[in-house]
Amino acid sequence: MTILSLVAAGLSACIPYAVGTTATPAAERETTLSATAMPSIALFDSTGGRSWLSVDAETRFPIDARSDAGFRVVGGSGVVVNYKRLLTDSAARMRVAVMPGFGFVNFASHAHFEATLLVSGYEPMGAATRVEHGSQFVPYGGLRVMQVAPLSPDAVHDTPTAGGFLGLRIGSPEFGISPEVGVFYDHSALGVRKGNMVVVPSLNFHGDELIRILRQGLRGAH
Repeated sequence: MTILSLVAAGLSACIPYAVGTTATPAAERETTLSATAMPSIALFDSTGGRSWLSVDAETRFPIDARSDAGFRVVGGSGVVVNYKRLLTDSAARMRVAVMPGFGFVNFASHAHFEATLLVSGYEPMGAATRVEHGSQFVPYGGLRVMQVAPLSPDAVHDTPTAGGFLGLRIGSPEFGISPEVGVFYDHSALGVRKGNMVVVPSLNFHGDELIRILRQGLRGAH
């Protein structure tokens, strides 16, 4: 097995399974830290007895009233940029958006392409309006398709990863958390999993202040 194959096997969660955002575009800069696990679950035998963990960091920037852009560092081994566009009216109680993206993962040994359909509940739009309304519960979910393409002779070829996800944002984009779970068809090109179905829970932490508190807590634990 090549070195790149070993890296891919050890970092099997290094595509961005966690979505961690609602359909509503960012009104100001938003930051999210996503901790994603791929546990061994007997029902699917998804990891062949192993559990994997990946931590992503994303910053979203507003473009206009109906769109924003995101920059994500994926598991310390890749970067992905995406573009979110709101399809429904900004006053609608249910928001629908599309979010295509591309980047490089597995230490630039693969190009990454993704497309996400996002559906979420109502939330105020505009930074001042969000602060005025305070904390809230916003359910979200949708469909996600991802594909990696090898960029070097040693990089493995893989089939598309596709599935759905459900989440609930508790709080606000400035200070909140979003538990999320995704179910994906994800064939393992290296055979590190026995099954092709994976259940991927994640916990997304929103806002600079909450992320700072989390990091200080982790430092204190050591």
